[in-house]
Amino acid sequence: APIKVDAKAPPVFTDPDAKASAKAPPPPPEAQSAEVAKAEAQAAAKVLKEKGNEHFKKNELEEALLVYTEAAQTYNYDVSIWLNRSICNRKLQNFEDAATDAEIAQEIDPSNVKAYYNRALALQLSEKWEESLKVCKKGLERQADNKALLQLKAEVTRSIAESKAACPGEMPAPKVAAKPNSKKEPKEPKEPKEKADKDKAVSKLEPPEPVLKPQYGANGEYLWQNGKPGEKERYDYRTAMTDMFRAKYEELKQRAEAAKSKRSTLQTDEIYQPEQKQGLVLSGGHRPLERPDNVDVPPDYQSPVGLLTPEQLEEYGSDNKGRRYLLSVYGDIFDVSDRPDKYDPNGPYASLTGRDLTWGLFAGVDTVEYTNKFYDLFKARDLGKDKMAGVCSWLAWYTTEYGTPVGKLEPWQRESELPAPPLEEIEEVCSIM
Repeated sequence: APIKVDAKAPPVFTDPDAKASAKAPPPPPEAQSAEVAKAEAQAAAKVLKEKGNEHFKKNELEEALLVYTEAAQTYNYDVSIWLNRSICNRKLQNFEDAATDAEIAQEIDPSNVKAYYNRALALQLSEKWEESLKVCKKGLERQADNKALLQLKAEVTRSIAESKAACPGEMPAPKVAAKPNSKKEPKEPKEPKEKADKDKAVSKLEPPEPVLKPQYGANGEYLWQNGKPGEKERYDYRTAMTDMFRAKYEELKQRAEAAKSKRSTLQTDEIYQPEQKQGLVLSGGHRPLERPDNVDVPPDYQSPVGLLTPEQLEEYGSDNKGRRYLLSVYGDIFDVSDRPDKYDPNGPYASLTGRDLTWGLFAGVDTVEYTNKFYDLFKARDLGKDKMAGVCSWLAWYTTEYGTPVGKLEPWQRESELPAPPLEEIEEVCSIM
């Protein structure tokens, strides 16, 4: 059922004394069970992390890495697990994985200076000095007097200077040298332009701090307050974020399959931030469900559908006779017909089948009223309400679970033309429960 404001419910007090004297209503059963599940996942992950720490202390690095991975699969939002995994990968000289693990920790908690340090260190050891220097600078913006980052920055700066002195003929003109990733290390093959673009996009992930109000011009056009992103920048940002999460989900999925586990790659309720869980009301959803065996999928399962309108997508809802179930996340259409336990008329997500879920995933509300709503999410970033990482995380999760998208949803092909999101809907969800 949709979330509604009860007119008879106690008002939201602004006076601290009045608020203290009011008896807060108990949370709904769904919220209580979600909190219990979260607490259990956190406790289980903590036990696994401590087990990994014991292996690490004994220099049993491979064993430690395996346990840290299991801990991350159990609870994805513990920064310390990702940082421990990063350190372990670094010790094993898996520098790329070490940098990615630290980057995920940085995304979970952008204020964690250790995440910046571990990522910058892994990049330094990969001889990706320009990238390492950028991460150092980002970390020092968070804590200007951090001695470890200051020392690392000095070392990386010196390495860059030494490389310029050693290879003067390979150095481009100063104007070109200022571009991200324009210099490649002699020990590594030249990275493709797409990779450089993704790295550039990831370096721009920090959102503006305050939540602003949208401003419009005389003709009703949206006025960008932090710079209008071009189509290429939009594509690079979304691709970089999604690829980062997908790589981790694929790894966790492979680990689970190796352990002969049927559990989903990710506990989907953990993608939501704590305040978003207030909007989750679907009974039976947001928990790991074992994949059913011997599913009778429709004959056209996973066949391409091309570009669909929202109305055409609705034809693949839970009650369609062909039993082909489709849904959309940020414009990518996924065939979820192999999970009738979730999406058929009796499944917990039946009301969401055949619809675009993006706005609900952004706002953290799982009701049908928050589906098929199309807004430019980059305008939300511009206003300081950045939940793009969460949406891209969901996009990566659906790709990991259901394979390559079978089509595209039309409104998202012109996202830059869509209106700014009604951010008050998000604030309302956080205040009425």
